[in-house]
Amino acid sequence: MRIYTLTAVALLAMTMAGGCNQSNLPATETVTGKVTYQGDPVENATIVFSRGARNIANGEIALGKTDDQGNYTLTTHLSGQSDVAGAIAGTYQVTVSKKVPPPGMTEAQYNAKVDAVNQAAQAGSVQPAGLELPTLVEMLPRKYSSTSDTQLTADVKKDEANEISFELE
Repeated sequence: MRIYTLTAVALLAMTMAGGCNQSNLPATETVTGKVTYQGDPVENATIVFSRGARNIANGEIALGKTDDQGNYTLTTHLSGQSDVAGAIAGTYQVTVSKKVPPPGMTEAQYNAKVDAVNQAAQAGSVQPAGLELPTLVEMLPRKYSSTSDTQLTADVKKDEANEISFELE
């Protein structure tokens, strides 16, 4: 009886591993581009392509982060697998968001507070008074950064170069 149980467990494991095969995943297309705002590259912005029910496990969301020149490359997370390059072909709603520290606080000051809060948490202590992180402020207008208000869309095409740039005003 024990041999049958071991065989059944081995077969189940092989079946599950076969179901997670990369070949079962939908194809993605490479998507790159550039984001500018009022003519200047937008550094360190998050760009989100979303479609359908916005189910990340089904590949309905693709994400990217802009570099110092405003360039981005999308990645998609598919059904428990690690992220894959690109996005599944289709029409997407797009948001571009860049969060910055509140007025009167530099990026370095904000990062120092983040480090202090993280160190306190790692030490197992309660967050000390005065170390509350201020809310980051959205730099871009809601018509670009809000899922409910965005006016941006993009078509990712199968077997084509998908160079999709956004010139925000």
